Amino acid sequence: RSGTGEVTAKLEAEFSANNPQADVLWVADQTYFQGLSQKDRLVRIAPTFRGSSATNAYEGGKYFEVRKLFNVIAINTNKVSGVKPKSFKDLLKTEYKNLLVMPNPLFSGAALSTVGTLVNKNSWAYFEGLRANGMKIEQSNPITITKLINGEYGVGILTDFNLRAEKAKGAPLEIVYPTEGAILVPTPVGILKSSNNQALARQFLQFLYSQESQALFVKQNYIPAVTGVPRPAGAPAKFNVISSAASFIAANRTEIGERFSKIFDLK
Repeated sequence: RSGTGEVTAKLEAEFSANNPQADVLWVADQTYFQGLSQKDRLVRIAPTFRGSSATNAYEGGKYFEVRKLFNVIAINTNKVSGVKPKSFKDLLKTEYKNLLVMPNPLFSGAALSTVGTLVNKNSWAYFEGLRANGMKIEQSNPITITKLINGEYGVGILTDFNLRAEKAKGAPLEIVYPTEGAILVPTPVGILKSSNNQALARQFLQFLYSQESQALFVKQNYIPAVTGVPRPAGAPAKFNVISSAASFIAANRTEIGERFSKIFDLK
């Protein structure tokens, strides 16, 4: 249980030692699952069990989307009281200079999805512009949100479910679903072929699609993957969505990490 980068690094070390420990893998990185699929490390399960659907199954059932979360814009209303950003491109405006923050894509799978998708859409000039506008980088979504709430920053690019949870507690936050689209962050679940507990792993996957489990996701402020389950309070009924640029990220993962680190002078 950690950031995507740490979890996948641990699993890769176990693969290298020919001793993978996980039965089920659940991380915010579709491209990592693509790599596991290419190496034939995943069990394929037909998406025909209760609650599942072809739209939530990747590669015909090698891994599954069981909840939905999005990268959006978060505003500390105590720090930004004037005109507020409505789009990702608005963050380049001078009124937000030295107020900006986002998590590190080398640690956070959700942040990697954000960076890869926005680079694919806008080129690296976008993040060079954000650096020029004073954007800072923190490690993870939880750390970044805490610092945003505390007033160290005014505007962040963050996952929506954390923000709804903190806003419900009274945090001075406004959540903006960008006009060009909130970025879908794939957080798939898959079962490893190396698992010695595949039957139990299948039961766990099926449970994640049950009404009981989907209601638990909603309670944690995730948007449910199963139709007919009410959305969490504060989640808009409709908004524009940008799909994660998974193929681009998979093909350019090393360059994305290196170039992002160079732009923001990360050590």
